Amino acid sequence: MTFISLLALSFGSPAFAEDLSDNETCLECHEDADRSPPSNPDRPQVHNPAGGFFVEDHDMWSCTDCHTYITEIPHAEEMGEMEVDCTNCHDEAPTK
Repeated sequence: MTFISLLALSFGSPAFAEDLSDNETCLECHEDADRSPPSNPDRPQVHNPAGGFFVEDHDMWSCTDCHTYITEIPHAEEMGEMEVDCTNCHDEAPTK
């Protein structure tokens, strides 16, 4: 009976969900990801090739603060051309 109770608790329990606010959760898979420039040439490149940020002020935010379309982990493997909406924080979308 105890085994069945523990098994039932392990599925769907928030205690076992991945923490979307922790960048380390994202970096488990994306640490070596391609940091290529955005597909829109008018948009600034936020990530540097080393995995950090060109603008230090972005260090304080979690990945999902900008990538708001990520709502669960693991997420779909192919997200397509999902773009970040900089106007969630900025009055205007930053440009180069």
